[in-house]
Amino acid sequence: MNKENRFPEHIISQISEGDWSAFAQFYNTYYSLVFRSAYYYLKDKEGCREVVADVFLSVWQSRQKLKEVKNMPNYLYIATQHESNRYLKRISHHHISFDEIPIELEDNNSTSPENLIITQDMEKLLSQVVSSLPDKCRQVFLFVRQEGLSYQEIAEILSVKESTVRVQLKIAIEKITDNLKSHYPELFTFFLFFFSDL
Repeated sequence: MNKENRFPEHIISQISEGDWSAFAQFYNTYYSLVFRSAYYYLKDKEGCREVVADVFLSVWQSRQKLKEVKNMPNYLYIATQHESNRYLKRISHHHISFDEIPIELEDNNSTSPENLIITQDMEKLLSQVVSSLPDKCRQVFLFVRQEGLSYQEIAEILSVKESTVRVQLKIAIEKITDNLKSHYPELFTFFLFFFSDL
């Protein structure tokens, strides 16, 4: 616990500046702590893995605030409690599965919201955004969407943990939706509907 409390400040600074390798060290240091905290609430290992991924994604998204954290274990415990509660609420309702999202965008004459986004321009934009993703994010996204591989299969191929695969996928989806939102703001609610339960 002392080691966890005294996480090197220079690495925190690197994380704040967007250094993914520094964040990987942070992740490896606190993974067990976050997992144990999640298990306290959920008593379900698969659910814990999802919560852990959500916690670290949240930390990454708010990484510029890490320097202000005085007690990292407490900070992560509270974040885990919050994400565990969100998870329990989420599984009590039906959400569309990520696997139900069309893998390819195809032309269609329908004017329904689902088909309004299926345009050549969007397909080109999506391709550009995916190509611009960090290497590991792009690999994970393509393995899931094009190859249909499971998290476990991807983890074995990349020699990482399944939770790392989940985090990388969520980062990829965040970047993709942010780019699509900036070009198609009128359809952002539709994007959120499809990407809300990854």
